[in-house]
Amino acid sequence: MSKNQSNSTKTFLCGFLLGAVLMTCLLGLKLYTMTHPGLLETLKRRADALLHFRFSFQKQVVEKFNKALPAVSGQSFGRFNQLTFELFRNGTFEIDGDSGYAWQKSRSYRDSAFIRSTQALPKTYKITIEAGEIDYTLDKVQKLPKDKEYPEGPQNENGVYLLAITDEKPTGHHTNIWWHQHRKVVIDVDNNVWGQGMPNPIFMVHFNRSNSLVAYDGAINDWQREWRKAVTYEPTQWYKIEIEKTKTQYILSIYDHKGKILKQGRVDLKEVWHADEFHPDYFVVGDPHENYYQGAMKIRSIAMTPTR
Repeated sequence: MSKNQSNSTKTFLCGFLLGAVLMTCLLGLKLYTMTHPGLLETLKRRADALLHFRFSFQKQVVEKFNKALPAVSGQSFGRFNQLTFELFRNGTFEIDGDSGYAWQKSRSYRDSAFIRSTQALPKTYKITIEAGEIDYTLDKVQKLPKDKEYPEGPQNENGVYLLAITDEKPTGHHTNIWWHQHRKVVIDVDNNVWGQGMPNPIFMVHFNRSNSLVAYDGAINDWQREWRKAVTYEPTQWYKIEIEKTKTQYILSIYDHKGKILKQGRVDLKEVWHADEFHPDYFVVGDPHENYYQGAMKIRSIAMTPTR
């Protein structure tokens, strides 16, 4: 055998052995993931989290809705395109550029209309929403007929997310079941037939490690494992809603239109559902449910601020 033939044979054998080893590893990984179905999802979530944290915004983003803008589902807008519309079944935002606000409108409980962060938020941040003229009263839904597609609604509750943090990108439309599985912390309005916090309650809520609700009781200024309102809103007034994430806590705050703090609740990250390195944060403001909530709200500004 010539020297060239010998080298070719060695190259072939090395390539064959390397291919065999690689194929064995791939088959082994496939078999392992078949018997451990959650592994791929965990690895994907971790990779997405690392990627999003790396490329999330580095400068403050402020949207004041001072330019006319057509709302199109999936369209990103604002500075660095860091905000995105999610609209379903004719839910919409009207932004005329003159009034100085985005008018979120849900004409049917079967639609949804919200704004979310385009990318995952950084590890520490502050999100501030100026919103007001909240028109999600219970009388808008109490006389609606029952819906066979959504037997749990829609007559019993009416409300809107003033600001929520989710553990996945909230792309597309979802029922309340999806949101209940993916919320970390929420400041929201929920007018309801059970009298919880009525009338006109704003709730500040986090979900514990078991994904069970814990609400901030504004009467005693402490967290309780049941629905308790933080404050009562006036339908004609404006409010500043804020969620800040530090290295150790979520801080939920509600201010009046003059900037006076009404309530503030703090919760350690170790107490919050999916507050870990595998689940990046996204924010949401608006009507998120396709099976609940019918009304309108105005949003004057959205500020996203990275912190240290």
